[in-house]
Amino acid sequence: MKNTRHIAPSLLAAALLVLGSCTEKAWPDLGTISYEPLVVTSQVMRSGAEEAQAPINAYPKDETFGVWVMALDENLSWEYGGTHAEVLVDNQEVVWNGSEWNTAEPCKWPNRKKITVAAYSPADAQAEFSATNGVVFNNVDVLDEKSWELMWAGPVCDKDHAACGGVINLPFTNALCSVQFSVIPHLPEHVSVKVRSLTMEQLRHQGSFVSLPTPLWSVSGECYTQSFFEGAEIVGPGETRLLDTPRWLMPQMAKVKIRLVCDFLYEDATLPDQTFEIEKDALWEAGKQYAYTLKIYTDNISFLHDNITDLID
Repeated sequence: MKNTRHIAPSLLAAALLVLGSCTEKAWPDLGTISYEPLVVTSQVMRSGAEEAQAPINAYPKDETFGVWVMALDENLSWEYGGTHAEVLVDNQEVVWNGSEWNTAEPCKWPNRKKITVAAYSPADAQAEFSATNGVVFNNVDVLDEKSWELMWAGPVCDKDHAACGGVINLPFTNALCSVQFSVIPHLPEHVSVKVRSLTMEQLRHQGSFVSLPTPLWSVSGECYTQSFFEGAEIVGPGETRLLDTPRWLMPQMAKVKIRLVCDFLYEDATLPDQTFEIEKDALWEAGKQYAYTLKIYTDNISFLHDNITDLID
């Protein structure tokens, strides 16, 4: 009979070697996660019209934005497991480095994981993120011009490396809205209008924003009056004239009052300081531009409804 005492230890060592190689094996990462930021251009919204698709512009390479990157097992989804996702990048700045958009220390895409990304711009804004509320901006005041730059993107959910090649598209949308006015006189042929001022009352300028479950502002603070035009714009009968540039406003649901002051210019006389007021139920959403056209009559003003068109920067 052969002596098995010397054979058993060698077999045991071989078994341990095989077992060790299995337990120590690690799946390699899939390469660096990079980003492709895009800017969704504001849409012009006109009453009584359907929404058209918004154009897309490139994100400026001299700007920076912040990101959060979360990972879930490939058999899970953000909708049902987002609160348990692993945070890979926690509110880091992304810059254009000359060849791609990335963080100072690029994050690796882990094997067998799906990625969800949320972002905000500019990177120096005060922003937060949670699976429940998405991107959050607190205590924003539209009287501060810095707030006009606020944008959010995502969360862009459940991205698969094979499908996207490791690049996450981030469509940024402006967190505020903008409002612009035009006028068109409906007057006798010999009468023109000199528009002196146009203001809107009963607006809120402070609030906080969440992007989930839908983009929503909660407004606060006192009401204020927003000026849309001050000057002397002469408009002929039947002529449509745009008054100044759009104004950034806090998205909100409000009953606002528009006040128009103008002169009526007759062939041989001027009827000065005609003041007209009209109320409007405003329901303004983030990322939209609302274009209103006022018809001017001799004794009142009213709104003209047009079709929606895209605003091309």
